[in-house]
Amino acid sequence: MRVLDLTRVWAGPLATRMLGDFGAEVIRISDPRSPSGREGGINNKLNRNKQGLALRLDEPAGKQLFLDLVSISDVVVENFRPRVMRNFGLTYDVLRDVRPDLIMCSMPGFGTAGEYSEYPAFGPSVETMTGITSLMGYPGGPPQASAIAYPDAVAAMNSVGAMMTALWHRRRTGRGQFIDLALSEGPVCQIGEHIVAFSQTREQPPRRGNSHPDQAPYGCYPTAGDDQWIAICVTSDAQWRAFRDAMGEPSWAQNTELDHASGRVENRDQIDARIGEWAADKDAAELSRQLQERRIAAGHVLNNWQLLEDPHLNARGYFVDIEEPDVGSKKYPGQAIRMSSTPASQWNPSALLGEHTARLMTDLLGARDAEVTAMVEDGTVGVWSEADDLS
Repeated sequence: MRVLDLTRVWAGPLATRMLGDFGAEVIRISDPRSPSGREGGINNKLNRNKQGLALRLDEPAGKQLFLDLVSISDVVVENFRPRVMRNFGLTYDVLRDVRPDLIMCSMPGFGTAGEYSEYPAFGPSVETMTGITSLMGYPGGPPQASAIAYPDAVAAMNSVGAMMTALWHRRRTGRGQFIDLALSEGPVCQIGEHIVAFSQTREQPPRRGNSHPDQAPYGCYPTAGDDQWIAICVTSDAQWRAFRDAMGEPSWAQNTELDHASGRVENRDQIDARIGEWAADKDAAELSRQLQERRIAAGHVLNNWQLLEDPHLNARGYFVDIEEPDVGSKKYPGQAIRMSSTPASQWNPSALLGEHTARLMTDLLGARDAEVTAMVEDGTVGVWSEADDLS
């Protein structure tokens, strides 16, 4: 499967990276005038296992080169605002003229049509318009964003599923199709129960911080060390009894009012304060292990360096070391999907700008070296060479 990747930032690059991880031939097309920053790692993380083609779509020769690639490709993915592909003259109707069974996935912030369709969109701003942010935060406080541009991750997963479904449909029918996947709409599905409830009661659910409306104790508690925490979730009366035993049956926990969830919820603040005092001098990882042995859901709140050293993730071989030509060896997240017959098995570094331009033009499109040189000289394409500055 050959995928032409016109995407930028996070959602689109993550989707095409997942395809590349599992063996798809992904050609990342970038403007030769706009190199991506590489030192921070996000570009490298999202664009591994892709070939790099630097190409100007706003030049007639560049546009024709892209159409030539479309004619021998299976999927085109882009996440511009809708007007961008129209301005390039590269809409789905144009592309399927050269590849009738083409699958094209467009991932703009608010879809390809509608009142908001031309709005600029990045994960944090989109997130506020999905309803999720209104639910996060503490009682009486302002809404809080997720800090990870959550809609991007959801859109990436949705788009991979949509593209694979479209490919299966094409295998059965011989027909391609257009996928309109709005960055903003996927997360709305995640709060469906709140939408249904509001449509019936007209009441906005309150922000609850880390707590649960029907269970207690349920939250994060400070432990020994600087900014170290443990999450503890007691979801049944039996778990409460086990948790009480783990604490050494303190006198305050013997109150029979706490034997049932309703009583614990009513006394949530007092319980949380007591647990915070009890956990304050304990190691979060060890305490998590002890509670899990009692079948109580608990977890050490890991920061970045603790994730890298986590024995479970490392035992499963989750992290991969990738040697980048310009920044050296770095450890990256691997692939969370484990497949027995077709595992993710290639970990090629992200391509430098134009790294594979010449080879793609000659090997895939049959261009002569002189044609490549001429297009490099007039700026239509970009070609990386070892003489380029890697800094």
